[in-house]
This record gives sequence, structure tokens and C-alpha cells, in this order.
Amino acid sequence: MLVGLLYLILFQMFGHIVVVALGLPIPSPVIGLVLLFAFLLIKGHIPEPLVNVASVLLPLLPLFLIPASAGIIEHGALLQKDGAAIAVALLASLTISILVTPYIFLFFIRVFRKQS
Repeated sequence: MLVGLLYLILFQMFGHIVVVALGLPIPSPVIGLVLLFAFLLIKGHIPEPLVNVASVLLPLLPLFLIPASAGIIEHGALLQKDGAAIAVALLASLTISILVTPYIFLFFIRVFRKQS
């Protein structure tokens, strides 16, 4: 379990180093996840410690949404002012994600079939 957590913490730290070094306007955990994804693609499989820690953390994922919900409640005036624009942006990004995801999935199917 600790080795799996170490994977996650190290890749978040690597993401932070990249963000600070390059001055990127992207959150460091996002860069860390991209680096972890690249590492897993290169490695070709998911290490067992990472599988173990993911199986423990994934059921708890909804708890990470509680701070966002509290933020929505606290900033009600801002939501009233910009709520329509936020809704349009969310619907547009959701639509684009739904349309693009199958193509990304098919791309990776082709990549992994060539490797096999």
C-alpha cells in the first residue's frame, strides 16, 4: 500500500517540478497524472502496488467532490451572476468529451493491437 501511495506522491511531485520549472498555468497534479500515464504506457502494465492503492482510493472518490459542492453553496451570488455562462461551458465541454472519447478509445485499441 505504501509503495502505491509513493508512486502517486512522486508523480505529483514530478508534476509540481515541471509546472514550476516551465511556468505552466496547469495544476501540478494534472501534469503529475499525465506523467504517470506516460510512465504506465512505457512500462506496459500497472504495477501491483498501484493497483492495490487504486482499489482502496477509487471507492472514496466521491468524497473529493464535497469541497466543490461547498464552494458552490458559498459562492451563490457569483453563480447567479455567471451561472448561464458556466452552464453553457459545462454542457459544451461535456458534449465535446462524449464525442471525442470513442475516437481516443479506438486509437489506443489500434496502438495496443500493434504492440501485441
